[in-house]
Amino acid sequence: MSTEENKNIVRRYQEIYNSNDLDALGDVVAVDMLTPKIMPGMEPGLEGARQVHQKTLIGMPDWRTAIDDLIAEGDKVAARVIMTGTHTGNFYGIHATGKRVEFSGIYVVRIANGKIAEHWGEEDSLSLLTQLGVMPKIG
Repeated sequence: MSTEENKNIVRRYQEIYNSNDLDALGDVVAVDMLTPKIMPGMEPGLEGARQVHQKTLIGMPDWRTAIDDLIAEGDKVAARVIMTGTHTGNFYGIHATGKRVEFSGIYVVRIANGKIAEHWGEEDSLSLLTQLGVMPKIG
């Protein structure tokens, strides 16, 4: 596949999450997707991706991820993203604060046979926890 086709798979992946159409994830995510940094307690692969998103929506039902940059080379695509949401429910053990959050992240995926076969992600969790009031502001 071309790098542009691979970037389109990542765009579709993000659209599926933002529309909460988790049944459509199988169109762009391999069942056995490798997710080395998935949250503890989550299943690996496609099912784990669904679980993480569903748990996130419990705490922030308006969760959205916007892609700021996509860079592709060969079978890999890197996405620089901004995540936003309003903390109205239990978010991974943090009781609702009503606060609106915005923080950045980046992920890299490997595409194989037209689907995301591997996913590595990093988020600015310190910024998220500071905005929720769980961590003190530095300085």
